[in-house]
Amino acid sequence: MTGKTDKQFFFEVQLNWLADTRGILSAKDAKGTVHVATPPVFGGEGKPWTPAHLFLSSISSGFMTTYLAFAKKLHFNISHFECDTIGQIEVIDGRYKFTNINLYPKVYIADETLREKANLALEKTLKYCFITNSVNATIIYHSEVLVHSQHRVEIKDTTVINAGLPLIKDKKKYPISNIF
Repeated sequence: MTGKTDKQFFFEVQLNWLADTRGILSAKDAKGTVHVATPPVFGGEGKPWTPAHLFLSSISSGFMTTYLAFAKKLHFNISHFECDTIGQIEVIDGRYKFTNINLYPKVYIADETLREKANLALEKTLKYCFITNSVNATIIYHSEVLVHSQHRVEIKDTTVINAGLPLIKDKKKYPISNIF
């Protein structure tokens, strides 16, 4: 591998099987736990998160955290960030694998003057996100930068994955500033 340096980082997770096709994930340096199970298409019950969900979540959250790091380096704030991610699994050479992943990041900025920096942060994220750089499936980016001074979020699901976060009990619309 050309250009490799001696700089290394290690991350560790622990998995404990619970029963049937279910397990629980934890990490010494992260709060909470995540229940996981086999997806219904492969014989699971379909309630907990699946490895496929976690894989796609790693891609979208890795993209977000990389973007936010570049936004900080470029000295600008965003109003909101959201990202839908859709992965396609196919059988290739007799084995299941993700072949295509569509990433739909939407970056909300307060006004048009931030667009150039927001787009530059997107370009850098596309190039330097170590999670997306580690994936061998084709990733198709559908990035958008939108001007929106007070983005509102509709809470669709009140399930919290045991992460120590407050539980929002009703499904009203909340200004993003009231959620975080």
